[in-house]
Amino acid sequence: EARPVKVIEMKNTSLRWLLLAALAFGPASLACGGDDEEDTTAEEGEETSGGESRDLERPEGSREPDDDGSDYRPDEPDDDEPSAAAEPDPDEPSPWGQTRAEQCQPPTRREINSSAQRAIRQGIQAASSNDLEAAQTAFRNALSEDSNAYKAAYNLGVIADRRGQESRAMDYYQQALRIQSDYERAAEGVVTIHLRRNDVNAALSFVQPLARVHRTNLHLQALYAEVLVRAERYDQAWDAARLALRCDERFVPALTALVKASLAQGRDELANTILDQAIDVDEENAELHYIRGTLYREEAGRFRDALQSFERAVQLRPDYAEARVALGSAQLAGGNYTTALEHFEAAARLAPQLVAVHLNLADAYRASKQWNKAKTTFERALEMDPNLAQAHFNMGLMYMAAGEEFPGLDALQALEAAKQEFTRYRDLMGSRMERNDPSVGYMEDLDRQIDRTRRRMERDRARAEREAREAARSEEEGGGDEGATE
Repeated sequence: EARPVKVIEMKNTSLRWLLLAALAFGPASLACGGDDEEDTTAEEGEETSGGESRDLERPEGSREPDDDGSDYRPDEPDDDEPSAAAEPDPDEPSPWGQTRAEQCQPPTRREINSSAQRAIRQGIQAASSNDLEAAQTAFRNALSEDSNAYKAAYNLGVIADRRGQESRAMDYYQQALRIQSDYERAAEGVVTIHLRRNDVNAALSFVQPLARVHRTNLHLQALYAEVLVRAERYDQAWDAARLALRCDERFVPALTALVKASLAQGRDELANTILDQAIDVDEENAELHYIRGTLYREEAGRFRDALQSFERAVQLRPDYAEARVALGSAQLAGGNYTTALEHFEAAARLAPQLVAVHLNLADAYRASKQWNKAKTTFERALEMDPNLAQAHFNMGLMYMAAGEEFPGLDALQALEAAKQEFTRYRDLMGSRMERNDPSVGYMEDLDRQIDRTRRRMERDRARAEREAREAARSEEEGGGDEGATE
C-alpha cells in the first residue's frame, strides 16, 4: 500500500533546494527518493489536459498555450522567489548553438485574416452549444476565407475526435501542422490519438523531430517530455523538461511533466514538491488539481480532499473528460448515483472514444438499476475493446444484482448469464488472475444459487402441474354430479 502523500510547504528551505537540485541536475543526482514505494502515476491510459475553457473543446491530453493560444509569453518571476535555474545570460552560448535570448524567443504564428477569425469564433460558439454541425460549417468557412487558418483545421480535428472519428481527426491535425508546423495543440492532438491506441513508439517518433526542430516552442518541449515519461525514458524526460525550464522556471507544462516523471519513478516526495510549486504558479490549472486528486485518492482518510480536487478540476475545465470520470467515480463510491451519472454522461459526450468512459458509465447505470442502459453501454465498451475483462466482470455483477428484474430473464436465466460473464472474465484474465480473485467466490456462490434456484423452480413447476391436475379432476367430478342430478 502506497505511503500517504506528504504535502510540503515550499518555505522549507531544504526541500526547496531539493527541488532546485533536481531541476538543475535531474533525479539521478539525488540521494533521496529511491525507496520501495509503489509507482503512482496521474495517467489512467490517457494523458490529462489543462487549458482555458473559452477555447473550443480539445482532445483529452492537450494543454492550451497562454492567452489566445497563438503565442507563448514567459511569465516574469517574482523578485522574492528563488530561481529553479540560474538567471540566463542573453549572450551565453546555448547547447543548441544559439544564444539564450534566441533560444527563448517564442514561436511566430501565421496571421489569420479577420473574416476567418470571425468564422472561427462562430464555430466555437456553436460547439459550446453542442451544435457540432454548425461548428463544422463555420470552421470550414474559415478555411475557405483563409487557407492559413490553422486553428480552424485543428478545431475540425477536435470535433472529429469527439465523434470518435480518429482517422479524420488525425488528418485535420496534420493539416493544421502543415500550415503552422509547430502548432502545439495539433501536435498534442496527434500524440493523444497515438497514446490512446497504446502506440507510445508512434507518439515518440512523431513528437521527437518536432521538438528538435522547434527548440523555442516550450510547449513542444514539455509535450516531448511527457511522451518520454510514457516511454519510460525518464532521464531524457527530465532533460527535455529542463530545457524549457531554463527559459522559464515557472513554465507549468514542463513542471507537470516532471511531476509525472517523479511519480513514475516512485519519487513521491519530489513529485509533491514540484506539484506544490506548479499550483503556486497557476492555481487555475485544471490538470494540476486532477493530479492532486489522484494522489489524495490513494491516501487513507483523504477521500473528501480527492473529491474537492476533482470538483475543482471540473469547475475550471467543464470539458475535462478524465476529471469528470474521476469525479463521477468518487460520487459513485459515495452513493451519489444521480450526480455520478451526470458526470459520466458528460464525459461520454466529450470523449466517446475512451473505453474507460463507457465502462464507468455502464457501472453507474448498473448501480442505479437501469439494467438495459447498463447492458447496452457495457456492450459498447466491449465493441471498442473485445478483451476488456473488467466489462465482463461488471456484467456478471449486474445480472446477479438484477435477477428476475432484468427485462426478459427469469431468476435462473439471470444467474446463468452472470456465471457466463464471470467465466468469460476469467478466460480473458488468464495467468494475470490472482488466486484470491473475487470471481472465485462469485462463481462458487453462483453455482449454489443456480442449484437452489433450479430445484425451487422444479418444485414450483411440479406443484403447479399437480395443482392443475387437481383442478381439472375437481372440474370433471363436479361436472359428473351435475349430469346425474338432471
